[in-house]
Amino acid sequence: MADALLETLRIAPLFSAAAWFLLTVVQVYRDRWHSWTETFFLFACFFAGTYAVGDWLFINADPGNPDAALLAARVSLVALALALHFFLLFSLAYVDRMKRIYWGFALVTVAVVFLILASVHQEALPPSVTGTLYVPIYNEIPFAVFFAYVIVYAGVGIWNLVRLYRIVRGSSRILARRVAGLTLTFSAALVLGLASNGYLALTKNAQIPPPFSTLLIFVAGMAYYTFYPIGRERISDAIRRFQARRYSIKAAFLTFADGTLIGSRLRTGEKVIDLDLFGATLDVIQNFMRTSFPILRGMSLTTIKHGIYTLVMEQARFTCLTVVLAGQESDHLRRQMRDGLRNFEAENRYVLANWQGFPGEARGVADLLASFLVEESFVKVLDPSP
Repeated sequence: MADALLETLRIAPLFSAAAWFLLTVVQVYRDRWHSWTETFFLFACFFAGTYAVGDWLFINADPGNPDAALLAARVSLVALALALHFFLLFSLAYVDRMKRIYWGFALVTVAVVFLILASVHQEALPPSVTGTLYVPIYNEIPFAVFFAYVIVYAGVGIWNLVRLYRIVRGSSRILARRVAGLTLTFSAALVLGLASNGYLALTKNAQIPPPFSTLLIFVAGMAYYTFYPIGRERISDAIRRFQARRYSIKAAFLTFADGTLIGSRLRTGEKVIDLDLFGATLDVIQNFMRTSFPILRGMSLTTIKHGIYTLVMEQARFTCLTVVLAGQESDHLRRQMRDGLRNFEAENRYVLANWQGFPGEARGVADLLASFLVEESFVKVLDPSP
């Protein structure tokens, strides 16, 4: 019975790795890697899976090859450090917005990674000495620095989850319960995992594989349940409504790839602009950037700032959506823009693929543009249909 349990625990980290890599694949498949929050979450999932793989390699290392076990142990800790780094950045940007000061965390992470590779591990005791499994032996001071890093980065990330809970609590009890579940699951996995891993390392106990990487499978499950759409309520929508207090959208424009204006919508009181000139000007700016800077070919302009106003642009296969706002843009606004464009192009696939330059042939233009000014009164500008 004990041998069967040990063999199960030996392969358990692979199930955790599979769960995190599945989240990584889902992010890419759903085209969720363009904004800062999406990119940070993608890398956090990838390195969490890599941490579990490193643990599995260490636990199952060849008894006669301690160097391979030591390499696996270092890979494991480096991956854990990077996973926590990207989790921290994700949590900060998700509840607030990306700030330049956050790049300072990268300097700390790089220093910790070099510390892990250089001096955290002293050696790996082989099964011939311990009796069952490899046991890592740590240099006390470097390991204490790494342990403090884990506690601080994970602790700040958990606090940001608490902030997220407070934000969505006023919007939906269902969403609040999901965030609370993720927060409690991650906190429990952190406490139980670090305590058990630390105990096994300090006592040089080789009878049980370190369980922290295995426990993270529950965090992966809760992350999927929390952040991916289940039903009509989404956390990203609640956060977007909360962050919308930081900006005021003045207008929204939908243009075809050739610069033709398909439709527009302006807030009440805003000056009506020359619609044909607007679309043509955006097209000229895009072409100027691609022509002047060859490295930008194949890329699209995403932001133009002038004074207090910002033009935020998202490009799909055939169309470009532009919103003009005063204030601070957010990742969640861009996600809404991309999702809106994707749905619009799916509904008008044939019309856009055989574009004749007649905006009136496209369906759903008014609904798409109105969704960005739905909470305010606005005046509709006539589409430039013939």
